[in-house]
Amino acid sequence: MRCLIPCVMMLLVAQAAAHPLEASGRVSSISSGDTFMVDGFGLVHLADVRAPDVYTADGVHSKEFTMERLLNVQVFLDIDNVTGYQPGGTTECLVYLSNPDGTPDLRRLFNRIIVEAGFANLHDDDNEFDPASW
Repeated sequence: MRCLIPCVMMLLVAQAAAHPLEASGRVSSISSGDTFMVDGFGLVHLADVRAPDVYTADGVHSKEFTMERLLNVQVFLDIDNVTGYQPGGTTECLVYLSNPDGTPDLRRLFNRIIVEAGFANLHDDDNEFDPASW
């Protein structure tokens, strides 16, 4: 019985730390294909994703792809609890799009969408997320 209580507590803490809806907000500006501002939250960087430099032709296309899909759109964030805020003020996140009714659509992960569309590359960073599970 003594072992059961700590085990249950560990499971509850692990589930709370990995919640895919830790924050939400409307995307108000796009910096690059993988970085943008979310109102009420701050600057978000797509976890495990690298877009081309915005000063290259590929980078311009990547930014446009993100702008067309996210600007003024409600998103839901799963914040990386390992790295937290990054230098430059960004936060690594998984970014989920919303259903038409405004609820999160856990099947529409923008991190995966931009990589599969060919506008960014997968880059498995040292964080809590596993791109293989997307």
